[in-house]
Amino acid sequence: MTNHSKLKSLLNYLVTVSFLILASNQLLAQNIPGDHSRWIGDIEGPVVDERGSANVYEFHFEESGKVKVFRHMPVEKREQTFDFEMAGLDIKLTGDSNGPIGELAGQTLRHDGDTKYVFKFIDGETDIVMKKSIRWLSWLNIAFIFVMLFVGAEITSRFKWAPYVFFLVLPLCLIPLWMTSDMGWFRYAKLIAIIVGAMFITITRFNLKPKHIKYGVFLVVFGLAFNILEAVTQDFSQPFLPNKLNALAGFMNILTIYLWTTIRINNKKPHNFQWPGMVIFWIIAYDLWNICFVYLNFPNTVHYTALAVIPVPTIIAIFLASGKFAWIQARAYSLVFYMIYVVTISTFDMPVSLIEPLPRGDGWIWALVILSLGSNVVLLVLQWRYRLTKKAPKNIDVGQNAVEGTPPMFG
Repeated sequence: MTNHSKLKSLLNYLVTVSFLILASNQLLAQNIPGDHSRWIGDIEGPVVDERGSANVYEFHFEESGKVKVFRHMPVEKREQTFDFEMAGLDIKLTGDSNGPIGELAGQTLRHDGDTKYVFKFIDGETDIVMKKSIRWLSWLNIAFIFVMLFVGAEITSRFKWAPYVFFLVLPLCLIPLWMTSDMGWFRYAKLIAIIVGAMFITITRFNLKPKHIKYGVFLVVFGLAFNILEAVTQDFSQPFLPNKLNALAGFMNILTIYLWTTIRINNKKPHNFQWPGMVIFWIIAYDLWNICFVYLNFPNTVHYTALAVIPVPTIIAIFLASGKFAWIQARAYSLVFYMIYVVTISTFDMPVSLIEPLPRGDGWIWALVILSLGSNVVLLVLQWRYRLTKKAPKNIDVGQNAVEGTPPMFG
């Protein structure tokens, strides 16, 4: 099978999955919580806390007239069982108002259209939309995102025309649709920033002369460090110890950004943006820190981050010849596709919730924190030992195998 045929098959797969998700509206239209199913609602932003974190409410309606509710929060997870009864199409909850999720006691889940219910957040003013959750559909969506990011990153890395089409033409065409979204300004600002970063890498690859590439390289590395620092600041501002420890891990990750002077543009097509000094150890330490950060702060998106957004560029960098040393390019390009997808899908009134809460508890939290902090401590110690004494471990590359001082250039 030719590369063209493979690409066509992958695109057909993506279109088919999209159709199945969008066409599920009529299939699910008559479902109500009284049918003993799982429903999910989420909320994110300043209304949750000053750091703009997220909460997820997960409802399990039972045949006995009970509903078990889980509230997934930064760091912790709360659980409480309520009685429920149908009041027409609305649902009345009764239970202990002093319980772990006491804000739901006495609330009425208001029927709103064919596929959703609305209830009040803990502030008593902000509405949370709740939709039915179907596990297989949520996992299919995660698989779809993984394939989309992987294929998107590969296409935009291999073909010169692709970044301009997907990162400039496509967003411009989608602006009218995006204007109908109720997403906050932060997501739009993040989308724009990511597109600008990806286009900057593209311009550096194809348009800058060798003597000017060093300026582009510096800005790309600065953007990477600033992005980590932004998350570190959010983690450190949280009142919980796991967040503060993960903030420390992120700060160490910044201190181990190394050998960026080895970045260059490959003289062979497709002129990938390569960083020979970017070792696999650093990428894994970064991945563990990033997953931990999202897990601790955003239970509504960690399933995408941990299972698709972060693994894709790492897999490309480790296993594909086209991605060798090109992690930062794959990271930027795949992230654009993810943000375009997130903003675009928010403009549709999806009949189901595609959120899939991951297991949450002290064991999971501390396991992730230990992995994040531990990997970054080891990397920091080994790398700085090498940088100061030129003594490096035999079987772990912390930068000793890269040629330090290689100027940015074609070749």
